Amino acid sequence: MRGAGISISLGSDSNAVVDLFEEARAVELDERLATGRRGLQRAPELLRAATAAGGKALCWPAAGKLAVASFADLTVLGLDGVRLAGTRPANALEAVVFAAGAGDVREVMVGGRWVVRDGAHVSLDVPRLLAAAIPR
Repeated sequence: MRGAGISISLGSDSNAVVDLFEEARAVELDERLATGRRGLQRAPELLRAATAAGGKALCWPAAGKLAVASFADLTVLGLDGVRLAGTRPANALEAVVFAAGAGDVREVMVGGRWVVRDGAHVSLDVPRLLAAAIPR
């Protein structure tokens, strides 16, 4: 598809696991299974598919980038967990795409407003909501 100029964008349709990092890795792993070759999907391309290309697919040109008049949707990852420990600036992009998980997310900004700070939702009591949603 890339050779034909088709843009790939990533999302999640799972209700069991919502982890865009896993979705990005799955593209590489599926390609590896199909072709028997490793490394056909590079970290920058997969990150673009999970950010700017997704915004483009939704006809939101202001999404997926850091620029004036963009949405100001940001995600901050912690480098202190097992998956990203020891990450250096030179290999941060590859480490994030090929090793990070949803548990590494520490801060999330949507439309310029923080919705997750220090790993916790700002305006939602997640434990209470989950307990209320689970039938007893």
